[in-house]
Amino acid sequence: MEGQRIVEHLAHELARSVVVVDREGAVVGVSYRADDYELLQRGSVSSPTDIVQDWFRETARGAQHRGRGASGAEADASWITVPLLVDGDVTGWALIAARDQELRSTELAVVDIAAELLWTAHSRPTLGGEGRRTVLRNLLDADPGIRRASLRRASKQRWVDRHDKSDVHALVYDDEVGPLERLRLTHALCRNLPGRAEVLRERDDAVFIITSRVKVGSDIDALIRAWALSQQVALKTVGTAALRPEDEDLARSAHAALTAAELSQSIPELADVTSGDGLGGWALLQAVKGHRGLLAVASPAAELLCALGDTNRETVEAYLDAAGHVRAACEQLHIHRTTLYYRLDNLPDLVKAALADGMQRSTLHLALKLDRLWAAAGV
Repeated sequence: MEGQRIVEHLAHELARSVVVVDREGAVVGVSYRADDYELLQRGSVSSPTDIVQDWFRETARGAQHRGRGASGAEADASWITVPLLVDGDVTGWALIAARDQELRSTELAVVDIAAELLWTAHSRPTLGGEGRRTVLRNLLDADPGIRRASLRRASKQRWVDRHDKSDVHALVYDDEVGPLERLRLTHALCRNLPGRAEVLRERDDAVFIITSRVKVGSDIDALIRAWALSQQVALKTVGTAALRPEDEDLARSAHAALTAAELSQSIPELADVTSGDGLGGWALLQAVKGHRGLLAVASPAAELLCALGDTNRETVEAYLDAAGHVRAACEQLHIHRTTLYYRLDNLPDLVKAALADGMQRSTLHLALKLDRLWAAAGV
């Protein structure tokens, strides 16, 4: 996410006008809110450049508290100046419309999130010397070399415990929750989880965390959902996957966790399956990209069944799920075996031929699952 976009999100989530400058006083991004029009048009209001100069003069005299006004007389301060901190270092300042009130702690937390995102957007990841938060964020960097080096450093510093069970979790929030608020909420969540829990970063529309030193038998995903419910947080789904000893980075476990989250949301029978390590064929199907025309090529029998309606389709899918065992299929469909035999005997010849051939039968089974997955995704 580029700097101006981050500033726009910050202004939207704070519901205040925001100007962000870097350490040299150069403007990184500006987002003015209509609600602040009269405030910003007052003759006594300093320009962003003047405010920055005021800040340098203040800091030359001594440190300034976060959230204090910084334009003109303090009683008439039109801006709140907040230093942007990353790993304890000041990387710039956010100038926020004051509105005659201090920023709440939750709002300052959102500013901290924005500071981290802005620093990431304007700096090139390195392979040494980063602070703890930067290393944790780089665990899911797009560059494999950065990911591997970050995991080695995090393991050496014991920020990630490779000798104990560590899991990566993918949290998918409702679209109504802003990107900065999603990260703030996830930090709050991690403070309420048992063991060790750390926020990594947001990518692919999910926020990723890593947990370790968790008591055996603890269901972290269930605790996450319970926390979201108690806090009235719009969390859509969550998925998890274990970090394996042979993993050189977190890419595999993050992908598996996100796959589990997406499948638990879209497939009814997987609603309670949040572990990406036990998805089997569903994980393979989730990776298939295509369109419904693929069914006609891969399995004409599946295309025909989908066109015939739910009864025939559900019958064949349940029969294949049960590996051809009539009793298990009847229990799943809640029908008598004579009804199952009748339905199977009256299937179209194309479908019967597919059921009689090993490769076609396997393809038919997977194609029916794939069609359901695409339907849930709106393909």
